[in-house]
Amino acid sequence: MPLELRRAFLILAAIVVMVSLIWASRFDEMPPAEFSFQNGTDPKTLDPHRATGQPESRILFNIFTGLLEELPEGDPDPETGVQPMTPQPGIAESYEVSPDNMTYTFQLRDDVTWSDGVPITSADFVWSWTRMLHPETACEYNFQLFGVQNAEAYATGEVKPGDKVEVELWDRPGETIDSEPAPQTFPRGTIVHGTLKALDKPPKPNVPEDATKEEKSKATADWQSEWLYTVDLARKDGDEILWDDVTKTVTYTKNLQTPLAKEDTQRAHNVLVAFDQLGGVEAPDPTTLIVHLRDPLPYFPYLTAYYPLFPVPRHCIEEHGKPMWTRPENIVTCGPYKIGLRKLRDRVRLVKDERWYDADTVEIESIDALSIESQNTALNMYETGELDWVTDPPVTLIEELKKREDYHAAPYLSVYYYELNTKRPPLDDVRVRKALSMAINREQIVREVTKAGQQPAFALVPPGIAGYTPAQGNRGSLEEAKRLLTEAGYPGGRGFPKFTILYNTSESHRAIAEVIQQQWQNNLNIKADLQNMEWGSFLDKRQQQKYDISRAAWNADYPDPNTFLDLFLSKSPQNNTAWKNPRYDELLSQAASESDKVKRMELLTEAEAIWADELPAIPIYYYVGLNIIKPNVSGLLPTPQDTHPFQTIRLEPTP
Repeated sequence: MPLELRRAFLILAAIVVMVSLIWASRFDEMPPAEFSFQNGTDPKTLDPHRATGQPESRILFNIFTGLLEELPEGDPDPETGVQPMTPQPGIAESYEVSPDNMTYTFQLRDDVTWSDGVPITSADFVWSWTRMLHPETACEYNFQLFGVQNAEAYATGEVKPGDKVEVELWDRPGETIDSEPAPQTFPRGTIVHGTLKALDKPPKPNVPEDATKEEKSKATADWQSEWLYTVDLARKDGDEILWDDVTKTVTYTKNLQTPLAKEDTQRAHNVLVAFDQLGGVEAPDPTTLIVHLRDPLPYFPYLTAYYPLFPVPRHCIEEHGKPMWTRPENIVTCGPYKIGLRKLRDRVRLVKDERWYDADTVEIESIDALSIESQNTALNMYETGELDWVTDPPVTLIEELKKREDYHAAPYLSVYYYELNTKRPPLDDVRVRKALSMAINREQIVREVTKAGQQPAFALVPPGIAGYTPAQGNRGSLEEAKRLLTEAGYPGGRGFPKFTILYNTSESHRAIAEVIQQQWQNNLNIKADLQNMEWGSFLDKRQQQKYDISRAAWNADYPDPNTFLDLFLSKSPQNNTAWKNPRYDELLSQAASESDKVKRMELLTEAEAIWADELPAIPIYYYVGLNIIKPNVSGLLPTPQDTHPFQTIRLEPTP
C-alpha cells in the first residue's frame, strides 16, 4: 500500500471510534435495522410531488409504487454488469395501448391498498396527478405530465374564453372573504365549474430581463391576480357537470384589493382549465384508469414508474395538510416499505409493509437510510459493520478501493455539469461560455480526481441510449478559448469580473471545483471563488437563480434523450440557467409529436447540437456508479438509471 494511502487509512481508523460512538448514542435504545446504507444528505421532503434529489428518490421509490414499477429483466450486461430494467406491473396489473399510441388503459389490481388498509382506486390517480400539476403545488417535475391532454394548460394557468374551467372559491379552512389566503394544503376551497365567458387582463408588466426566476414568477402571479374571469356556472347533477345548463354568470377576482361591490363579483383562489373533467385522465370505475395523451410519448410507461407520478393519499393529505402529512406519525404510503421513524439529519427507517400487494417477495424487514454526507465517515461505518452499502466512496481512496472485491463500478445514464446563469454578464455572452468550457481539462479531472472510469463530457446526453446518436460537442482548444475571451472584451482575462462556483457539500464536488478554479486561473487568468452549501439551501439558491456558476447533475428519469434535453426548455421548471432558444424549443416540440422513431431521434440530436453550441451549461463528465457493498448482499445491481428496488435485495448468512 502506498505510504500516503497507509497514512490516510490510519487517520480514518483513529477517528472511527469517535464516529461510531456518536452514531450509536443516537439510537442506543433501539435494535439496528437489518440493512443500512449511506443516503447522502438529509432528505428535503418525502412528498413525491415536492422531491427533486437522489436522497429523496431512493426512499420514495420504496415507500410508494406507481401504475408500473421498474424492475430487473434479463441478464446483466456481460461487459459493464449493468442490469436492464423495464416497466412491469405495479399498482396496475396490466395495460393496453391504442393503435395510435395516444391512449393508455390501465387495469388496477383488485386488492391493492394504502399502508393503512384504505383501498387504492383509479380516482386516487386522477386526484394525485391533478395535485401534482396544480400551480400552487409547485412540483418541479410537473412537465413530465405535459404530454397528457390539458395538463400543461392546467399547470400554467392558461385559460381562454370558451374553456371549461374549475373555480376554487375563497373558502379554504380558516378563511374569510377578506382574509389573507390560507395555505394550499389540498384540502382546497369549494370547487365549482363552468365555461369561461370572458377574461379581462390588464397590460402585462415589463419584467427586467435579469430578474430572478422567483422575481419573474411573482410578477406573473401579481399580474394574474388582476385578471377578471367571467364564468357561466354549470349546474351539477350528482357527480355529472351539465356544462350547457347555466345557472348564473359570475365574475371572479383573485385580488384582495378588488372591492366586491357587485353581487355577481366574487373572490376566488384559482380559475383553471378543468383538467380532471375534460378527459385527459378518466376513472370510469375504481379499477380502470384511462390516459389520453397529447403527444405519442414512447417513454410514457417509464414515466408511470417514476415517483412524481406516484399516487399520494388523498385522505391523509386532506386530514393533515402539507407538510404535516409526511410526518412519520401521519404518513400513509403504498410501497414495499413504509416509514418506521425519521430523525432529521440522522436517518429514515423503512419497515416492511405487510399490506403491500407483493409483500411475499420482500425479505428484509427493516432498512435504515442514513444521512451521511461525509465520504470518509460512511467508509468508516462500513468497515465497522454499521453500514452494508456505501453509495459515495471517498475519491481520495478510489485507487486502493478498486482492488477490493466489495467495490463495484458501472456506468449509468447521468451527466455531471456546471450550470451557467446566462442572465448575468459576462456569462450572457456565448463566447465567454465557450471559452470557459474549452479551458477545462476534463481528462485531468477524470484521471486525477474522480479516477473511476468516468468519461469526459462535451455534450449533454450520455452514451448508451438505444437508437440515439449524441451530438459531438465542441472540444475546442486552449488557443481558441483565449481568442474567444479576447473577442468578448477580456484579453488575457483582464477586466473579467470575479465570480463564484456554487456546489453542495461534498468532498468530491469540492475537489472538482478546486481543479476547475485552478484551470481557469492558469489558462485564462480568470479568478473564481468557491461556495459550498447544504443540500436544501443549495437547491433553493440554484432554483432562484441567485448564483453565477453552479454544480449540477442529472440522472435519467427514463432511458430516452428527452429526459436530459427537456431540462433546458424555456418553460422548464428545471431550467435554472435562464437560457432560451426558440429553435431548440421547436425541435423538442416536433420530436414530442413525431411518431417515426428514427426521425424523432434525429430531431433530438439536432436540438442537442444547438445546446452544445450555445452551452447554457458546461458538461464535465458522464457518471460511473460507485458502490461498496457487503459480500453477503445480493440483488443490489447497477442499473441504467441508478435506481434500486429494495424488495429485490437479499442477505445471505455471514460465516
